[in-house]
Amino acid sequence: MLEALRLAVCRAGEQPLPAVQFANQLPEWVHKIADELTCTVFKGIVNMAPRNKKYHARKAGQIIGLLIRVAIFYWKDVTAILDREGLSKLTPSQKENLEKLTGWEVGMTQASHLAGKPIITKTHLIRFLKRRVYKHAIDTIKVGWGLIIYALHQPVEDVLQFLTGLPEGFKSFLKTDGEFAKTGKRTEIFFVLLMYWPEIEEMRQANPPLGKPYVLAWLEKQEGKQLIASEHAFSELCNDITLDFGLTGHPFNRPEVQV
Repeated sequence: MLEALRLAVCRAGEQPLPAVQFANQLPEWVHKIADELTCTVFKGIVNMAPRNKKYHARKAGQIIGLLIRVAIFYWKDVTAILDREGLSKLTPSQKENLEKLTGWEVGMTQASHLAGKPIITKTHLIRFLKRRVYKHAIDTIKVGWGLIIYALHQPVEDVLQFLTGLPEGFKSFLKTDGEFAKTGKRTEIFFVLLMYWPEIEEMRQANPPLGKPYVLAWLEKQEGKQLIASEHAFSELCNDITLDFGLTGHPFNRPEVQV
């Protein structure tokens, strides 16, 4: 999923595309959602993309501000979000349900591919991921520090532009509470669709295929709330991202959402 989002950001910013390792396994409608998110949540990041391989002081400052905000998010905001959402104190049944959504098997397969050796336990997977995150963080710090040194050696006007860009990058896509900035109801539904994409694909492949009313009712039941004003609005949103469920008139009595 992260690879699909990265590809979408690169496409929107007219940057060279990175090599694809796993994103091709995702259905086309997931990539459509990733493209849509570059116009909202990740619009600020897209706008930071360099043009004509020329140094832009303000964009350089935005990039450093973004890196600082992402670091604070992982070091500080994640814990607060887990506490706020109640994910730090799960009951045994809740932990069991979360395990089903985590996708350890897929993670182990992908990690084995990246590592070039079998990774068959969750302990090994977590250790592998920690090493990769640490290496990525160190590499990013080195690049960021090099950019800061270069920026501070430029003319005073460029240094001022660099410093002006810092707060802009800091708030480009994350708010102070760690939530995404520039989101609306449509974006919220996109994230829900991404979260449950394997289950949605199963519904699409069912015989006969399950209709959009069924899928919407199922999603609202998982989230414990109404996601969108009407089934028609959900159908239009699905059309925008080419998310087709086959029979549009498939009968289904929409159940009451458990709150």
